[in-house]
Amino acid sequence: MDKIELVSRDELEERLRLYLEQRLMPDYFLYLGDSGSQSWLDLSESDEFPVASRLTDLLIASLPRLTPRLPTRFDMASIGVGGGEKERLLLEHLEPGRIGRYYAVDVSSHLVDLALGAVEGTATEKTGVVAFLEDLPRLRTLWRSPVLLCLLGNNLCNYEPDYIFELVREQLGPEDLFLLDCHLLAEEQDNSKAATQRIHSAYCSEANTRFNTSPLLERGLAPEDCRFCLELVTASTRLGSACRTSKRIEILRDTEIRCNGRRVSMRAGDTIEMGFTYKYTSSQVRDNLRYYGFEECEWVLSTDEENLLALLRRQHG
Repeated sequence: MDKIELVSRDELEERLRLYLEQRLMPDYFLYLGDSGSQSWLDLSESDEFPVASRLTDLLIASLPRLTPRLPTRFDMASIGVGGGEKERLLLEHLEPGRIGRYYAVDVSSHLVDLALGAVEGTATEKTGVVAFLEDLPRLRTLWRSPVLLCLLGNNLCNYEPDYIFELVREQLGPEDLFLLDCHLLAEEQDNSKAATQRIHSAYCSEANTRFNTSPLLERGLAPEDCRFCLELVTASTRLGSACRTSKRIEILRDTEIRCNGRRVSMRAGDTIEMGFTYKYTSSQVRDNLRYYGFEECEWVLSTDEENLLALLRRQHG
């Protein structure tokens, strides 16, 4: 197994320090280091945050109808691979020889190692890559078409639609496929109190709060010196309004965060703005995909219509 690092741990730590100086912390910093990746694995297995496990269940149920739609032989690349459980399930369901090479890509070097370890027993050539989704144009030079490009684990919803859909579309060739999943709002409940309560229950749980604050706690912030806050807002997109989470960490006392060997001073009342997660309905996802030039090969909704798995190709002509 090979491993390529397009970004080093020191570079990530320095980037985190610079962001914290601006009172910002994009969500990819949540996965840094052994503690960050373990916090994510703990969250994904928690009953308090069932999003990850239910998306895995949907993939398992969809494999018999999904795999016949894939090319006879292809490379597979998974961006934001996490621990690699979904990718392992997919690889194990395929006949030997269908995968040319599997690329496990994540910003966390530790998660890349875990993802490679998860498929150690499969007869597939494997390469781990430490990189951002933003590195996709560079990553694209590593694999050969046809490729199955995977964006699983609700990763799609952590980016602005203009950015993510255009970025992926531009990297797909005529024979390439795009596999995504996402956690949805029910069509009739996209702005209802019940939907809001379900999101708050999962995203404001103790487990998710611990995950979102762990990078700062690991770097010297005391739990009692901060407060994690989340609210649902209405975001304007090119195709209309969508529901989106807004996250922040409020600093309650003067403190310091140690990052990359240097100290970042925080004052009581400071607010660190974090990332977001879009909460689309199924029809909003479909409208976005069509608008940005994708066509459906498979479209699978869970029975409760709260989770989606879609296999797509770029529209041509």
